[in-house]
Amino acid sequence: MKKINSPTVQLFRQIWFQNYKGISITYLLIIIENICNLLQAAAIGLAIDGLLKGNLSNFLPIFALWIIHLSVGLYRHVYDTKIFGDIYSRMAFDMVERQRASGIEGNKIAGRVSLSREIVFFFETELPAIATAAIYFIGAITMLFIYDPFIGFFGLFIMIPIVLINRWFARRAYRLNNGLNNRLEVQSDIIMHQPLSFVRRHFNRMQFWRISISNTEAITWGIVDIMVIILTVATLLRLTHLYGITVGTIYAIISYIWMLKDAVNDIPVIVDNVSRVYDIGGRVAEKIETDHPE
Repeated sequence: MKKINSPTVQLFRQIWFQNYKGISITYLLIIIENICNLLQAAAIGLAIDGLLKGNLSNFLPIFALWIIHLSVGLYRHVYDTKIFGDIYSRMAFDMVERQRASGIEGNKIAGRVSLSREIVFFFETELPAIATAAIYFIGAITMLFIYDPFIGFFGLFIMIPIVLINRWFARRAYRLNNGLNNRLEVQSDIIMHQPLSFVRRHFNRMQFWRISISNTEAITWGIVDIMVIILTVATLLRLTHLYGITVGTIYAIISYIWMLKDAVNDIPVIVDNVSRVYDIGGRVAEKIETDHPE
């Protein structure tokens, strides 16, 4: 990808510093929601063991988590819609004003306005998804270590091939998304001014880029899922050798395995979305020199 002081990074920093209060509150609420989700498996396991022993007080932790999660989630959904709607309105207007003054073609600006929604979507959806995956992964691994260090170590071990395959996918996804966005940027001009034969070739090419991205993501996801299947089988075999383990503990361990599965299965989608938005950010923040070279 591009260097760290690229126009994309500068644009992200500008959006953050101009809206840090609203974005920070939104992300704090998301973190609270995710921590509640993380603790639910252990709390349900405790409730199961309490139910089997006739101790209903063990239900209190899960009820408390449900109430907190519901309250925070409802408020966050109302709050973040307004915050990110305002961000998009200001960013789109500023981009149109800046690129008009720079002499960039109107059709290209229109294409970039459409693409710029992806930037806000990144802050609204992709960054929280990254945070959620990180919290689920770190939290699930930590809880697995608490329940059984062997399972925790094995969970860390499978991350080696998962990280390697996603590094490969990140580089390929950036190149493919660059090709797709090159087409999207000029799509309105092609539709309005080019002959139908050219329009047909344009959409055929769009299909090629999208299929290539999807196929690459599928390969990555398949390898990741194989690693998770291996972890699940190893965990089940390990549980058969743990003496005195309770039903609630078994439930909690399996739940954290599946939470880890959800976290790592989201990685290919996150990598693809980040690659796409990184490329779009360079276009939204692009200076006039890159459009009209000397």
